[in-house]
Amino acid sequence: MRTLQIQHDHTNLLGAFREPLFEAGQVDLWRTWLDDPPHDLSQYDAVVLMGGVVMPDEDDRHPWIPTEIKLLREGLERDLPMLGVCLGGQMLARAAGAPVGPARQSEIGWCDIGLLPAGEEDPLLGPLGVGYRAFEWHHYGFEMPPGAVPLAENAASSQAFRVGSCAWGLQFHIEVDASTTGLWLNVGKPDLVRHDIDQAALHAETAARVEDNAAAARALAARFVELARAHGHA
Repeated sequence: MRTLQIQHDHTNLLGAFREPLFEAGQVDLWRTWLDDPPHDLSQYDAVVLMGGVVMPDEDDRHPWIPTEIKLLREGLERDLPMLGVCLGGQMLARAAGAPVGPARQSEIGWCDIGLLPAGEEDPLLGPLGVGYRAFEWHHYGFEMPPGAVPLAENAASSQAFRVGSCAWGLQFHIEVDASTTGLWLNVGKPDLVRHDIDQAALHAETAARVEDNAAAARALAARFVELARAHGHA
């Protein structure tokens, strides 16, 4: 299995997704701000899109955004397995025709994610179960792409969708592990202050939850690999 990892900045890495994806085969990295983009997606079995501090509508500031949107539209046309988290989910939603913009409210920290009935039955998200609490750090959000299946939501924003048979967009950062949260809580201190986040409480909840979350993320990435493989054999 050959996967394209789309990375949008220095701090949004694979996290707990890394092990299952690399065990599945080759992972090629496109650093959008630094590398030449792939010519097309015909050589890939799956695409994983990570988060980032860029907003998904800043085409005038980041010329790689229209290039990525074009590639994602190609992936949707090919019915290619894709998984986007946070900015990656917003980019996938935009490629599928959904509006993206400021969320009803910013979310930073651990937030309840409400799986919808379709989400409970979804082969990727369903095993998370009802009452899943996820790490979030976003100020933008997405609306539902035309024809997409809404999978999860909360009071702040839509949280997950599936478009086509095998492309998932998530608003929450399920991929985070202890290394990821340690980095973000350090470099993101100005944003925490700006949004009046109780940093001591956030550090405490992160310490209590992050290992279980990383295990859930590894399991989700393994499910994505199996779904991508099954799709390729269909």
